[in-house]
Amino acid sequence: MVVKTPAKINLFLRVLTRRPDGYHELDSLMAPVGLFDRLCFEFPRTPGMRVLCPEHPELEGPDNLAWRAAECFFGALARAPRLRIRLHKGIPVAAGLGGGSSDAAATLLSLNRRFGRPFAPERLAELALSLGADVPFFLGRRPCRAGGVGERLRPVRLPAFWVILACAPFGLSTREVFERFDRAHRLANRKIRLTERRDSARERPSGGGWSRERLAVNLVNDLQRIGESLHPEIGKVRLELLRAGAAGASMTGSGPTVFGLFFSRQGAQRALRAVRREGGWTYLVARGVAI
Repeated sequence: MVVKTPAKINLFLRVLTRRPDGYHELDSLMAPVGLFDRLCFEFPRTPGMRVLCPEHPELEGPDNLAWRAAECFFGALARAPRLRIRLHKGIPVAAGLGGGSSDAAATLLSLNRRFGRPFAPERLAELALSLGADVPFFLGRRPCRAGGVGERLRPVRLPAFWVILACAPFGLSTREVFERFDRAHRLANRKIRLTERRDSARERPSGGGWSRERLAVNLVNDLQRIGESLHPEIGKVRLELLRAGAAGASMTGSGPTVFGLFFSRQGAQRALRAVRREGGWTYLVARGVAI
C-alpha cells in the first residue's frame, strides 16, 4: 500500500489566546499544496513495527508521527501491530509545512482502509487530534478555515492558485516560536478576540468563497515577526518574492518556509526565474488544492 501525503500552507494565521493547557486558540486558513511525502506500508507476518526513512535516519524512531499514529491506531483496535513503514521525504522537516502531521493522517486513513474501516470518521478525527493540532486537517485534504487549536474545520472555496515555496536550509522549533510569541504578547494574561483586529482577515466572504483579491490582502501570520527575529533572512525572502511579482507573500505556520502567492502557473514560473535567491534556500513551484 503506497500513498502520497501533501504539504500545507497557512494562507493566514492568527493567534488568539493561550489556553490553560498550553495550546493556543487559532484562526487560520489552511490549504494543501502539491509537495509530497510518500509512504509505503508493508504488513509482515512477524509482530512489531518499524519506520524506515533513508533520507532522514533520525526520523526512524518512535517519535516519528507516522509511528505514533500507527501505535495509536493499533491501540484503539486492541491489536498487536505488524507493520513496516517506508517513508520517503519530499516535504522539508521542521519547515511549517505539516509533513509529519500529513504522514500521521495518511497512516490513520491507510490502516483504517486496510483493516476494513473499523473506525468512523469522527473516531479517526479524535485519534488524529490526540497526535497533534494539524493532523485532523490532513484527514480531509481540502482548504479549511481552522479554529480552536486547529481541530474545528470548516471547508472553504478558494480560487485556483500556485505558490513559490522558499524552503530554508534550517528548521524552526514550533514550541520555541510560540513561547517567544507568548512572551512578546503576554497572551497568557489576556484574551485577544478576532473581532478586535482591524484587518480584513476577520471577514467571512458570502457563500464561503474567497476571491483572489481577498485572499491576497489577507496573507498575514502572527508568528512571522518571531521567525524574522530568529532568522532575518525570512523577511528578505518574503520581500524578494513580492518584488518578483507575487500577489502576496508570507511565512507559513511557525516557519521558516516562505511562500509567494500567484494565480497562474505561468506567473509563478516567471517569478521563479526572476527572483533573487537567498543562499542555501530551495525554491520550487507547487499548485494549491482549491475546491
